[in-house]
Amino acid sequence: MKNISIKQYTALQDTLMYDAVLEHLKPKNIFAGRSMDTNKMPYANVKYCIRLLPKINSWEDICQLFTICFDITETEFWASPIAEYFPAKKYLVSEFEKIITTESKALSSQSTDAHLWHMAGADRLKPYSDTLPLLQLGKLFGQYPFDLGRKPYGEIFSLLVQTKTQNEVEHDYQKLNSK
Repeated sequence: MKNISIKQYTALQDTLMYDAVLEHLKPKNIFAGRSMDTNKMPYANVKYCIRLLPKINSWEDICQLFTICFDITETEFWASPIAEYFPAKKYLVSEFEKIITTESKALSSQSTDAHLWHMAGADRLKPYSDTLPLLQLGKLFGQYPFDLGRKPYGEIFSLLVQTKTQNEVEHDYQKLNSK
């Protein structure tokens, strides 16, 4: 088995021999000589990649994902060794799974008014779930929301968690104060 390029791998009629071996490699944060750091990636890119992952159905989609995450060119992607692709893919998927889990834990709330929120039509906001947090931060800091989308993911996520916590404390304080 040769360590062929991704381009050569995609041209193979039968990839079973490669798949059987390479699927067992451990995740590794290195691809085409670069590593991926989601905390430094723009917030909008991280959200785009999370939306792209379940829709991937071609090598062009995979190439797009890797070029965004590892900040490489398409040429670098296709020329990279297939033995680098499999561990990098495992790392990339696990990293986005961690982000999704962390976000859902850190940004979810158990409001007693949740049923009212849903009755008011909260489901209509789902298509805007990536930009609504930016809109809220933009209002808070007096910035254009899409400019915030170009800021590093780690910074935006931190601000979102802080803002959520502050809002919860203020809400609880108002409830106590009104009694």
